[in-house]
Amino acid sequence: MKTRSMFRFFCLGTLCASTLLAAAPMVRAQPSIKATDRPFIPLTSPPTHRILPGKIVFSMLVTPDLANAQSFYGQLFGWIFRPVGDDRTQRVEILLDSRPVGTMVSHAVRRAGQDVPFWMPILSTSDTATVARTTRKQGGKVLFGPHRIAGLGQTVIVSDPQHGIFGALSSDSGDPVDQPIDPQPGSWAWASLLTPYPMASAGYYQQLFGYRIAAASQQDSTTHFIVTSQDRERASINTLPSGIDQKDKARWIQFVQVGNSATVAERAHALGGHVIVPTHVDRDGAQVAILSDPAGAVFGVIEPQGDVPEGGAVR
Repeated sequence: MKTRSMFRFFCLGTLCASTLLAAAPMVRAQPSIKATDRPFIPLTSPPTHRILPGKIVFSMLVTPDLANAQSFYGQLFGWIFRPVGDDRTQRVEILLDSRPVGTMVSHAVRRAGQDVPFWMPILSTSDTATVARTTRKQGGKVLFGPHRIAGLGQTVIVSDPQHGIFGALSSDSGDPVDQPIDPQPGSWAWASLLTPYPMASAGYYQQLFGYRIAAASQQDSTTHFIVTSQDRERASINTLPSGIDQKDKARWIQFVQVGNSATVAERAHALGGHVIVPTHVDRDGAQVAILSDPAGAVFGVIEPQGDVPEGGAVR
């Protein structure tokens, strides 16, 4: 079975990376996900009551057009949606079959070129207060919380010391167990952090989640890292590609498991999205593509492949 190592070397060419980073500038708005009147469906049913620190268990889209986002992602991945929270801010929970995988929040664009739609990962933690406190000590910012979200648990949203935005969740029901097989199509399968200072970022996330940190290869020992918890590879931390101003801010990119990345990329384009990096074989043999939805939120798709033999051909 192929593990998440199939995407450990996520790296973009200079031209494509420039396009990607320009399409996803840092968002300084503080999204609200307070949900009280209509609670979220718990992450696990029946509850596991087990927290897996560092595992990405949920995702959040901040978008100015909630209806269009639901139409786009529903047709692309088969996601369905249900309203949550109160009526002050429009938000929906994302379900794959009956399993919660994320949320979408409506947020108006007030500053063109700065307030843009974006996806953020939500990482599991046993202590959101420590995430907030450590982030402040390390020079990051707390954008929301810690606050209890009905049905989910205790949540905090922060900007890390390199300005990469993510959330942390202490789930009331516990986290979904790790499966020995590839994720179901339509599930979040991997995440990569692009940052100007990979080693410093790796140290920060290690403090928060107790990650084991390993260089992706000896050659890339200071620029590409794999973070592991519970003996599972969770994400990669990568340097901003060459040709990019190294003072540019960090950002997370998340990847959805698909059966055919080229077909999904074509469908995303037909639905009004954009292909930022066309589908291609990464260094571990997975087919990947970087896309954006019609409003500009960037995400990736990943299609697992067999091992790559010498010569580079995919089995």
